[in-house]
Amino acid sequence: MATNAIHLGIDSSASLHQNPPQRDTLALVMATILCIDDHPQALAVRKDLLETKAYAVITAADGPSGLALVRQHTIDVVVLDYKMPGMDGGQVAELLRREHSHISIVLLTGVAWEVPETLLRMVDAYVRKGEGAEVLLSAIAQLLSRRERKPSSGTGSSTERGQHTG
Repeated sequence: MATNAIHLGIDSSASLHQNPPQRDTLALVMATILCIDDHPQALAVRKDLLETKAYAVITAADGPSGLALVRQHTIDVVVLDYKMPGMDGGQVAELLRREHSHISIVLLTGVAWEVPETLLRMVDAYVRKGEGAEVLLSAIAQLLSRRERKPSSGTGSSTERGQHTG
């Protein structure tokens, strides 16, 4: 019997350390980040930064385009500029929460005091522009790790939302 197992390529004496399970490969599923900002240069910089960290990045130049992309793609995190003409970041965040509550939102703002408190409670994190790339990357990583630890049935509680990272 043992010769048949070896002949079939199954060696019961082989150590798991020699042939480790492929669990790590499954854990490296790439997260998809949607960046919404009306400044093309800011979008390009964020896209390049996030792609260097192995994220799949989709960009939108305004709120309506971003919401359309959310409906077309599986998005893990939205990095959302607050001040945009037409539909601002607050309006986009409100629609995202209503229609896609499972998606994490990082709000980018020039100054936190200009953002309504209700909006800060609605988003998962906010980052002040100019705080540096590491602050944004850290916020995204924290949100993604929080999602991986949670059961898939719910979203963050209101006490988890609106965390400033930085």
